[in-house]
Amino acid sequence: MTRLSTALAVLFGLAMVVAASVGGQCINETRWLDAAAAYGVAGVLLAGMIREVGHTVPGDYTDDIDTPALAKRLGRLRAAREARRVARATTCGCQRYWDTVGAEHDEWCPQRFRSLA
Repeated sequence: MTRLSTALAVLFGLAMVVAASVGGQCINETRWLDAAAAYGVAGVLLAGMIREVGHTVPGDYTDDIDTPALAKRLGRLRAAREARRVARATTCGCQRYWDTVGAEHDEWCPQRFRSLA
């Protein structure tokens, strides 16, 4: 986010809070059309705030960098290896494992026979 985007997001957020507060006061005074208008303005300000928060500065991300094909394949290979290593090291996700406090595994669980239980 740029400084302008940040400033606009803060301004939209504060104005949205004020509009919602005015809408609440209008409901308290039974001025329904004024309350609907105030909440409508608050909704528009919320959309503007979300739009400003979603802005990215060009260059903040690296997906557009051209890398050689070999480096991409090696990166994917390393990521897959790391994912398998982490998956093996984590605890089991089957329901019986958590219900029995780690004593048993479900019949379909791949860690059933590797378990110490």
